[in-house]
Amino acid sequence: MDLLASNTCKLYRMVGFDELKKTHDLSGGVNKAAVVVLYIIGQGAPEILFVVRKVSENDKWSGQVAFPGGKWEPIDRDLIDTARRELLEETGINLDIDVEVVALLRETSPSNMPELKVIPFLVRASSKPSIKLSEELSAYFWASVKELERVQALIVLPDSSRKSVLAFRKDKWIIWGMTARILEDALPKITNYGNSSKFF
Repeated sequence: MDLLASNTCKLYRMVGFDELKKTHDLSGGVNKAAVVVLYIIGQGAPEILFVVRKVSENDKWSGQVAFPGGKWEPIDRDLIDTARRELLEETGINLDIDVEVVALLRETSPSNMPELKVIPFLVRASSKPSIKLSEELSAYFWASVKELERVQALIVLPDSSRKSVLAFRKDKWIIWGMTARILEDALPKITNYGNSSKFF
């Protein structure tokens, strides 16, 4: 079956989920979440998938660039299920079994919801899958690691206040906050691009 037609992200297994469960606490629960940092080896440099949240008064991360993912729900057996479900719901990509999990990145939390503990899964695809965005998202884009520029950006917050932040930029998109921190952690594992020293 054609990869894109099946809407499945075909990957080669590197780290099994059973192995991850033995070495990491991936149990779900209230105030736990998972995101997926999905990348491919593009022509010349790896490319990373980002999504853009719709502008909404009811969304704490309205209009922001993010990685696919979300909060644990009672239907999820663990955070692996959360990552799988959220990725499918938000992008139409199926990470059911054909998955290469490269690593689990450092647990982190958004600054506007510090009680939420987020586990990022670093996952590699053999080629770009087709994308079908959920209603929560307005856009998606792939960014080559060579295109990601480290910048000092002026961000307009939901309350209309402005904040200067260290961030990454790709064309018109600004990647900041928790997503930028996850990206900073992921980049050295994806490629030798840039300096792995933290700046957040």
